[in-house]
Amino acid sequence: MDNNWELALIFKALAAPTRVSMVQMLKDRALCVGALAKILDITPGAVSQHLGILKQAGLVEAEKRGYFMHYRLNQQTLAKWKEALGEFLTAPEDFEPCIFIKRGGGTMCNCKTECQKPEELKSKPEECSPEQIKKCHGEVPEHPCVLSQKK
Repeated sequence: MDNNWELALIFKALAAPTRVSMVQMLKDRALCVGALAKILDITPGAVSQHLGILKQAGLVEAEKRGYFMHYRLNQQTLAKWKEALGEFLTAPEDFEPCIFIKRGGGTMCNCKTECQKPEELKSKPEECSPEQIKKCHGEVPEHPCVLSQKK
């Protein structure tokens, strides 16, 4: 499954505070619709609607116990979601400090690989040498980063 598709599915499933509460309750134990409705103080029909969305996302499984269906979290899906969210929320170690885009497309400056002093460029673009500006940005009268700060 495409990672962006999976992330959208996760966010959709957890978009309602009631569903987030249901997931938190189902982490501890399996519950039936009636118990969820009573705890959440909503109608059984509303619980069923929310459970349907969670089931469609693969997060909730149902099992019949006597006359009632009890719902629990699918641990495999939960583990997969945890991994996907972890990747989504973790910044890469080789994070690029800045990239500027030329008007009309194309990269103007990739600080880490082209600029002479990327650690200084992040906070002080006005200190770039004319040669460095030319190398990163081409023939421009003034450093584009400085121009954007003046606006």
